[in-house]
Amino acid sequence: MIKNIILDFGHGGLDKKGKYTTRGKKHKFPNGEWAYEGVLNRQIGGMIQAYFRAHGTRYNVVTTVGADDSRDLSLGYRVRVANKFKPSETIFISIHCNAFNSKARGFEIFTSRGTTKSDAIAESIANSIEPYYKELKLRLRYNFSDGDKDKEADFYVLRKTRCPAVLLECLFFDNREDFDNLKNPEFQKELSWRIYQGIQSYIEKN
Repeated sequence: MIKNIILDFGHGGLDKKGKYTTRGKKHKFPNGEWAYEGVLNRQIGGMIQAYFRAHGTRYNVVTTVGADDSRDLSLGYRVRVANKFKPSETIFISIHCNAFNSKARGFEIFTSRGTTKSDAIAESIANSIEPYYKELKLRLRYNFSDGDKDKEADFYVLRKTRCPAVLLECLFFDNREDFDNLKNPEFQKELSWRIYQGIQSYIEKN
């Protein structure tokens, strides 16, 4: 039975002086507007946390860093937060946004390599998000080579967590169209709700 949900908001945020605490993970558009991945991660992840609180969840929802905490905590620390809990009772969800060449777009969800318990979490979240992204004509960057939608990677937070873990790349923050969605509070609200529902659906089925 799942008792602990670890929400990880990737990278750092803007401190009280308006300084971004992460090297890189930001993009300046031609109009002078800046996109900060860590800020978006906190906005989306904080809403997921709020949905769990609002619905009287019986789960222990833990964040590796607070939504209002701008620090860029180490990957090792983030993993240690998750590994404090019994693996069979815990899941780890890391919230990110992607960047590449300002042209790439879309949603990705990652698990560690091989067939693991993480695959079912990824599938549940992807299935929950998919109808909304299709409605907005946003790209879904899946990998069906092993029969499911997740991509596999050796990301540290996926390899080192002892519990099932997934990492979401919600959209590409260096792409103008994707970023316009990512910064939209209504989009954030709906995306966060669907991630929340995907997590809940997984838990109910398992």
